[in-house]
Amino acid sequence: MHLPDGVLSLPVAAVTSVIGAAGFATGLYHLRDRSRDRTPVLMGMMAAFVFAAQMLNFPVFPGVSGHLMGGVLSAVVLGPWAGACVIASVLCVQALLFADGGLTALGANFVNMGLLGSVVGYAIFAELRRLLGGGIQGTLVGAMLAAWVAVLISAGACALELAWSNPGIAWLPLLGWMLLIHAAIGVGEALITGLILRSILAARPDLIPGACHAVPSSNQIGRFALAGMGLALALALFAAPFAYDAPDGLETVVEKVGIDYSDASEPGSETQEIQPTKAPMPDYQLPIPGLSSMRMATAAAGVVGTLIVCGVAVLLARATAGSHRLPRPSVPIEAGSHGR
Repeated sequence: MHLPDGVLSLPVAAVTSVIGAAGFATGLYHLRDRSRDRTPVLMGMMAAFVFAAQMLNFPVFPGVSGHLMGGVLSAVVLGPWAGACVIASVLCVQALLFADGGLTALGANFVNMGLLGSVVGYAIFAELRRLLGGGIQGTLVGAMLAAWVAVLISAGACALELAWSNPGIAWLPLLGWMLLIHAAIGVGEALITGLILRSILAARPDLIPGACHAVPSSNQIGRFALAGMGLALALALFAAPFAYDAPDGLETVVEKVGIDYSDASEPGSETQEIQPTKAPMPDYQLPIPGLSSMRMATAAAGVVGTLIVCGVAVLLARATAGSHRLPRPSVPIEAGSHGR
């Protein structure tokens, strides 16, 4: 659901950029009060996993693919605003290094996948978990349902942005195709979210607030994060090169409803054609001299991107973490010092 450069009109790009910037600033503000010993490490691990998992397109219909959005998954583990910051880190690295999602559409992509995917998705999850009685089962089922709903909400917002940018396109067919295809993609999102959360709940249930009565502990958090990083690197190295090679849901919908941006640069057009971002690793291919295998180039780009996005998320969390002041020790009053 990554919108590229040139698909949004300037007013839509401007409005979504302002909303996205305000949402990102709010996320950074909420990060200040997070515990410094856990949040940076977990944010780095989660950003790495989401980035690597988004490289794995899976089939949803013949000739149509989808991939993990990761908003609800990140929010359940880290909280809604930290989860949104994780998605922001992933989107920025994807746009700048891989030309996956345009810079002019970065605000819209963050609104759709970060604010709606993580913040709104978490609100849905919290209500569903309450209705399901909480606990591990309520957490797991609530997260899976919220992940599916969040994909539909994000798809609806994306359809609205496209319709606003293209007044000549019928709104209902565009929305209908977006919801139909992304309802199937949402099933994959829910299954992946449930699988990962089930693994976390089995290993470290204390990391998911409200899932159990265990007190959150930072013991062995580094070992857990290393295991998560190992999984992310394995996905990027061994699975991403063999991902399903077909247009994703957004590309399929754009083709079906007849949105054409080839003439967007002509005078009077509603959209503005912008040259694709010149990224160092376009299409997730690391240009290595003498390397002719596209799969090896994809694996190398995936590993590099996974490490970079992990570092970006960790630095972001550490830069915004507030100082945790220790309580001032009370001075005991010596016996006999009371006035009479």
